[in-house]
Amino acid sequence: MRYKVMKANQSPEELFLKAYSRFYQSLKHRYLWSVDKATDKGYASDYFRRTLFLENQNIPRYSVFYHSLVSTFRHHQKLGETNSLELTLASISTIQEMAATIIEQTMIIQLSISDRLYQLNWLYLQAIEEKNISILELIDTEQRLLKYSHEKVVLLLAMDQATKELTKEFFEKQESSEEQISDENLSIDQQSYSPKFTRSQQVLIAYYISQLIGVKHKKNVSKCADALHSFLGIPYTQITNSELYKKLLHPLTFSSEKATLQNLLVIRSFFESLGSVSTTALIDFDIEKVKKTLE
Repeated sequence: MRYKVMKANQSPEELFLKAYSRFYQSLKHRYLWSVDKATDKGYASDYFRRTLFLENQNIPRYSVFYHSLVSTFRHHQKLGETNSLELTLASISTIQEMAATIIEQTMIIQLSISDRLYQLNWLYLQAIEEKNISILELIDTEQRLLKYSHEKVVLLLAMDQATKELTKEFFEKQESSEEQISDENLSIDQQSYSPKFTRSQQVLIAYYISQLIGVKHKKNVSKCADALHSFLGIPYTQITNSELYKKLLHPLTFSSEKATLQNLLVIRSFFESLGSVSTTALIDFDIEKVKKTLE
């Protein structure tokens, strides 16, 4: 992560506020400029919201240290503490010890990975499944973060805050716009028979059905999207540019965390009514992951 050198006499709070403002303005300007010059505004908006905000490469989102750091900071913020940053920095040594223990356990597990994969931290499992990141890469990132100075920790928190605010700002605008357009395009007859589930919820249902029948999702997104288009009777010109494909590509991160959690709770009831215990167990696992990102 590259940082601009800050003045040595700045307090942690001053450093955080200035860094947050700089990160926020820089990322927002880049997003708006990139979308403005694009020929396909919708595609560009989805792409840059994901790469700049939701999956910003400067955020080590699969790190135990990072996750614990941010969770601690948000915990104090939600309690209304006026010195949330100082309280978080005071907990650094405890967070470092916990992360170091996870690293030791992970290094032991990776020696017999075929038998003990299930014992890995849920963040590491997510990284392996979703991004194909190796265990050694995860350990390397964790060890690098453990060496961060307090200044770098503050800047990391500022970057996290900026990306979270921008994600919320632009995802909610996009979802509101999509819902309005969808409603306007429905005829009176269609409105009378409008589906109970939103498009995002329909995509999640299709995603979990594919998991239930053993389809390897990441390798078959196009096929799943094509099947869902046919099932819902929605025409498309190019599958990779369709809304369903984009949502299926990242079913658990396409919407904001808050919206995803709500959608997961809705479709959990759907599978529960069908008596599908294995699917509800999968959904429960994902619900817990999303809840952790909101802490």
